[in-house]
Amino acid sequence: MKLPGLRTIKTCLAVFICFIIDLIRGDGVPFYAAIAAILCMKKEMGDSIKTAKNREVATIIGCIAGALFLFLEQELIPIDDIVLRYLILSLLLIPVIHFSVMIRQESATYLACVVFLSVTINHADETPLSFALARFIDTNIGMIVALAINWLPSIIRTRLLKKDHNK
Repeated sequence: MKLPGLRTIKTCLAVFICFIIDLIRGDGVPFYAAIAAILCMKKEMGDSIKTAKNREVATIIGCIAGALFLFLEQELIPIDDIVLRYLILSLLLIPVIHFSVMIRQESATYLACVVFLSVTINHADETPLSFALARFIDTNIGMIVALAINWLPSIIRTRLLKKDHNK
């Protein structure tokens, strides 16, 4: 049986750290941080940074669109029929997708849709802005942890090389 690779170990460590950070924060949802950490953990640091940037754009688009929908629904047009609500949410993916394409962020499109739906479907009784902001923070925690954990082996390698070079 083959042992897990470094990326697998780094991913597990990043998810665990996200869980610990959530325990310390006390008000987040570690699920979103863990997802971001998993998605941003790549074999190469450059790929992780590229994925994190893409994830950041998608999170901003999805959180803003989701918060806007929740605000309009709570303050102006309450939707009591769940089927109608689901239809509206499905149709609102069109402007989310279109906006991503319009600002030339096509690679962020699917994640923007996921974030939009996670904000609009999973929201609690919080205000729309506070819920969307909390999801943004959770996602950024996961991205930052993944980047830090992914960066760690290169720091260790650099230090070891310096020690070997100085001998």
